[in-house]
Amino acid sequence: MITDFQCNRVYFSSLLQRVSPKTYASMVSALEKHCVEYRLLLNTNDVWCRDYMPIQIATDTFCGFDYDPDYLQETKELLATRTDGNQVCNDLGFEVKQPIMPLKIDGGNVIRCDNKIIMIEKVFKENRTSWKELTKAIEEHFMAELVVLPWDESEFYGHSDGLVRYIGNDRVLITNYDRFDKNFTSKVIEILRQHFNEVFKLEYNTQRQHKHNWAYINWLQTDKVLLIPSFGYPEDKQAFEQITSLMPIYQGHAEMINAKDLICHEGCLNCASWTIYQK
Repeated sequence: MITDFQCNRVYFSSLLQRVSPKTYASMVSALEKHCVEYRLLLNTNDVWCRDYMPIQIATDTFCGFDYDPDYLQETKELLATRTDGNQVCNDLGFEVKQPIMPLKIDGGNVIRCDNKIIMIEKVFKENRTSWKELTKAIEEHFMAELVVLPWDESEFYGHSDGLVRYIGNDRVLITNYDRFDKNFTSKVIEILRQHFNEVFKLEYNTQRQHKHNWAYINWLQTDKVLLIPSFGYPEDKQAFEQITSLMPIYQGHAEMINAKDLICHEGCLNCASWTIYQK
């Protein structure tokens, strides 16, 4: 499976320049500095392209899905922000592989980990079929073992990219979720340890943790550079040091990106990017 470590091209929705101009400019500057190719996606209706664009699992294999999340059903305005990522992908000249049965998925709820994918169990609420049947369909579509984490329903998006990331060599890193719920975090760690050799957790030594410090886990990663969000808080430096020490391949190839005008829209760098591998 193609993982973030292999991706060498980044796409952004063309809307991002208007919605979050400072974050966009900082990301583009960092990508140019490290010679990473980037392009814009046209005909999109919101900036969160990670959620609606297909999942690449091999050089010429992009796995499509139905992007129709419950959190966009509340108003006509939200409903109008849906984007058909399958069509956008086709417009780029990439063929999209369709599942054997309809799958309602958010791309932000799929973490690629070599021969596994991590998803939060909200996917089972949004697809009206049995656990066994849905697991089989997902594993066949993505050609990977499905690792399912519990869903904290107070976080209604239910996206795994706000909780955990794959850091290579059968290891994962989770965000500092125990500041919200220690029991929930213990369950997550217990499940991950059944599937991965090592599980790490971000920790911050501050008098008062900022509400956005969950989002350091939502970095943007390519084969050449790691872009980690920053917000002007004491946790910035601590997060950067922890993340880069766990992925030494990015020592000297990691940048902090001021993401204040993006996080205010409830997402961060991974959410606002689509990364692929191209020969």
